[in-house]
Amino acid sequence: MAAVMMNGVGPDGAMKPNLDQKLNNHGGDTKAISSSEIVQQQTPARSLQSDNPLRMNDLPDEIVHITENFLSLNQLLSRLAQRSHNELEDTIRSLAKKPLPMPPMLNGNADHNTIEDLSNENLDKKVTLLKFAQEQHAKWVKALVITDWSKKASTLSKLIDLKVHMHTQMEKYDFVLDRMMHNKRNLAYARLPSPDLKTALEVLANGDAPWMPDLGYIPPPEMSPEDQLKWLEDLDTLLSLRLTIDDHDKIPYHFRNYRIGSGRVTFIVKGEFEVDLTIADDDPEKQYWFIDFRFLFRPAPPGLSENLRMYLELKVNEVLGAEGLAGCYKYLHELVLTHKINELRRQAMELSVGRWVDALNVERLNRSLAVQYWTSRYPAKAPNAPKSWIIIGVHSAAPSGGLRATAPTSRLALRWFRDNQEVKDIEIPLDEADLSMERILKDVIGRHTQQILTLMHTGLRNKPRFVNKEDHLVLELSRKQPSESLLTMQLTKLDSMVVRVDQIGGTFAVQPRTRPMPMAESNLNTPGRDPVAVIGWVRNTFAMEELVRRGKSQGWVVGKPPVKPDDLRNILSNREQTDAMAWFRKQGWRPQFYVLAHLSMSGDQWWLIELTTPNSNSAASTAGGIRIRTHVQLQFASKQAIMESPSFFSDLNYFTSAMISKMRDLRELHSRRINHIDQPCIRPGLSSNIRMPTIFIRTSEVLPSLSGKGSLGRWAADEVRLSVANVQSSSSTEVDRRGENRSALSTRMDSRIVIASEARLRVLDKSKFRQLSSRVDRDVAFNHKTGEFVLQLRSELGETMIDKLISRLQTIERLYEFLGSISRAPRGVQCETVTLRRVVFTYSDLPQPVSEELAALQPPTKRWKVVLDFADPRTVKLVLEKNNPHIRAVDMLQTLANSPRGLERLPFYLPTTLAVYRALDSISDAWLQLQVSRKGTFEIFTKNIDLATIRYDLPGPQARRLTLDVKLVSRRGELSWHVKRTDAEPNKSNDEFSRVLKEVWNTKSPNWKSLSTSACGPASAGVEELLKGIDKAVRTLLESPPLVLQQQQQRQPVVQPGQQPQVQNQANGVMNRGPQRPGLPGAGGLGAQMRQKQVPQAPMGNHVVDLT
Repeated sequence: MAAVMMNGVGPDGAMKPNLDQKLNNHGGDTKAISSSEIVQQQTPARSLQSDNPLRMNDLPDEIVHITENFLSLNQLLSRLAQRSHNELEDTIRSLAKKPLPMPPMLNGNADHNTIEDLSNENLDKKVTLLKFAQEQHAKWVKALVITDWSKKASTLSKLIDLKVHMHTQMEKYDFVLDRMMHNKRNLAYARLPSPDLKTALEVLANGDAPWMPDLGYIPPPEMSPEDQLKWLEDLDTLLSLRLTIDDHDKIPYHFRNYRIGSGRVTFIVKGEFEVDLTIADDDPEKQYWFIDFRFLFRPAPPGLSENLRMYLELKVNEVLGAEGLAGCYKYLHELVLTHKINELRRQAMELSVGRWVDALNVERLNRSLAVQYWTSRYPAKAPNAPKSWIIIGVHSAAPSGGLRATAPTSRLALRWFRDNQEVKDIEIPLDEADLSMERILKDVIGRHTQQILTLMHTGLRNKPRFVNKEDHLVLELSRKQPSESLLTMQLTKLDSMVVRVDQIGGTFAVQPRTRPMPMAESNLNTPGRDPVAVIGWVRNTFAMEELVRRGKSQGWVVGKPPVKPDDLRNILSNREQTDAMAWFRKQGWRPQFYVLAHLSMSGDQWWLIELTTPNSNSAASTAGGIRIRTHVQLQFASKQAIMESPSFFSDLNYFTSAMISKMRDLRELHSRRINHIDQPCIRPGLSSNIRMPTIFIRTSEVLPSLSGKGSLGRWAADEVRLSVANVQSSSSTEVDRRGENRSALSTRMDSRIVIASEARLRVLDKSKFRQLSSRVDRDVAFNHKTGEFVLQLRSELGETMIDKLISRLQTIERLYEFLGSISRAPRGVQCETVTLRRVVFTYSDLPQPVSEELAALQPPTKRWKVVLDFADPRTVKLVLEKNNPHIRAVDMLQTLANSPRGLERLPFYLPTTLAVYRALDSISDAWLQLQVSRKGTFEIFTKNIDLATIRYDLPGPQARRLTLDVKLVSRRGELSWHVKRTDAEPNKSNDEFSRVLKEVWNTKSPNWKSLSTSACGPASAGVEELLKGIDKAVRTLLESPPLVLQQQQQRQPVVQPGQQPQVQNQANGVMNRGPQRPGLPGAGGLGAQMRQKQVPQAPMGNHVVDLT
């Protein structure tokens, strides 16, 4: 198959050797290419020959056969045909898209003549088609030429191989000739003249050779040290005169600092160089001459090399002769600037391969130096990442803005490009006396670090958290040591976050290396991330993790959000992407209560959330059916101390439990329409200064008596302060000890929260409570100084305290009523124990008005103990001790204690009625044996406490009954007991009771007063003596037969013996009639039944007693 040959290849596929490049590479080398190298260049041809023994031509093996870039003619024509076809289709499509020409129209009809269309559209199509035909014709003509040449491919291939081989050989000859001439030129420096050994030996042996020529030079006279010193002093004088007088105006500004000595003048340019010059003639028009040169900056070489000194001497002398001192300064100044740039470049290169490896990119720009720093700050995958670099070069002395500077001169200048933007408002100084590329980089990087940290500090400082000084934010900057620049932000009380910028790599470094810090460091080093947002996320995440850890260790449960995020929009209006939230719930809480912690840079917020209970009829209790019922923001007195206290979560439990209890109490007060005020107060006992919820309740709406309309009047302030005092956990074992059914609590948690609330009530007259002790009860205290009651109320979390508070206030009101009555009661009543649940007092008879001598001789009276139990808020239980005379009236006393103003009257009635009831007990005990022997009955009917009826029934032929009323009356301001008969008016002739009572009524006694048909005894022991006297008179009738029976015996004849039993039985029937009546005790009940079984009566009757 015919093939097309391309340039540079042979017919056998071997590459053409590029001898031009090889010769050029050796052109500057001192070595000449050897014949072995030439032979080695022909080695590939031999290898090809050995690999391919059959060749397309008959040339020798030394001639390389070129076959590279050969293309078959068939493939060439196929591709050309395909390309022509594709271009034809493109041309047809382009012609179809061109607009059609618009023929002229006459009367709406197109002209259909056969004249050639010469419109622009038609001509454009024709031109396009013609160009396509011309291009294709040219291509196929070339293909035709190549096809004709392919017929001679074998001959042409040999010609190409020969041409390449001949050209290669000619290049080798030229290369060898060039190397020979180069070596010849180099040997000229190594050529030495032939040594004159004869002259050398003569001179070494004798010191001189006679055949050496004498040039006739006259040696100058030797100068003594004094002459040399004088010559140097003269030279110094000439230099001083010339610089002071002749060249004063010609001295450059920067050569003003000079010193003269040792026959030379030394010009000093601070931070650059000093040069020694001298003169060779006293003519001021003659030039200065160079002596020595020294650098005045570090680092610099200690001295000049011989070659540099020779070069510098020639060049400086030339400049001095042409331009004088000004030209000398300019030349040396530019020389020093160039050397400084080279020195900085050298230091930069050392840094780039040393400690700053992979962090610097050093590039020389003609007479300037560009150093890119922080090359590894951003990953290689970010091609458009910003770059930062500096350029150190020579700044021209041209004045800017039309102002001419004093002695303008070029200087080293530094341009700073920060993140692809040139920083023009900051001038970075260069220490030209002490060159240090590392110090320059640290200065620039320090400023860059300062700019980064300052922007972060400014962004964080404007956040409300730091504006309100809730956390600390400290920025420390150092230009000399960028690694010491840091931004410190407080995370918690003990933890802080430190952000640094690596001075070498430019990446952020975050400490401490706790869990969220590596991720934060990665985000900070990612292009496009906001550092302020990342740091805010770190703070919120770290603080939330610390809260969760501490909360779990103290019994708090952290769960998933129970509501959708949309439900929190009304609560959290300032949410950000960097915020952190957690839902806390204390073990023992009801499932609808949560504490929502929301941490953000705008400020931490804590919310108490109460959720609605999901519908039990729903398919599943999902979060979709739960909504927020109540949300209360937890207010803290000191936000800075929220998480600083170790007891924060215990205080939070205290506070939130108090809030839950307060919410329940407020709902209860609202439902009862009781006026109240909700006002949070600071409780100093809490470490985080939490404002505890406090409710001020109007007491007059709880106790109507405090409104001033009741009988007691206003005895306390019209407000009671209710606050939470303590929060405790009640375990399930305590529930068992309380006797509750454990199976009923199976759905409840083992640990329950018990709220201990504190209610404070201040009384108006604290003197009325002087009988109280400071510890009134186990949960009630009274402060005698302030007159304030402190009540401790306990209930489970979620239950209201209002019912218990009202009950306690009512108990205090009853206690106040009772203590007031005790203070007004007679002296016989004394309190022993007073608590809110139990009052114990004693009473005795009313004191009699006797002298102190007689009172000292009288035995002490019996005191009876009474217990009032206020444990039940609905009723007062009265308990009397055994054998108390008032036991027979205990029910009436109980009713009296629970009646309005009953506790006020009770201390009055007990000592006043004691003598009466003691007398009745004594009489009842005396009649016990008589009732057993059926000689008569004695009955007591207690209608009221101050009214009792006694009835005597004596046996006889006819019923003999005596009824007496014992009533407490008041006459002329004195209390006394009035005893009188209340039965039917008896026949005076037949009434034996009148006869015996008349003796009592008419008896003159100092202890009672006779009233003809009745008697009146004082409320002290006098009434007791009166009643006993009446009873003694009545019992005299038991010893004599009835008066009616005596009269019958006087009129009746003698009875036969057979009739006597009937009379006896009749008499016995009268005797036995009394015990068998209904309502009378039988023989078995005796006195105990009489005392305990009484007919209930109304507590109070129509009294004549004025108790006020």
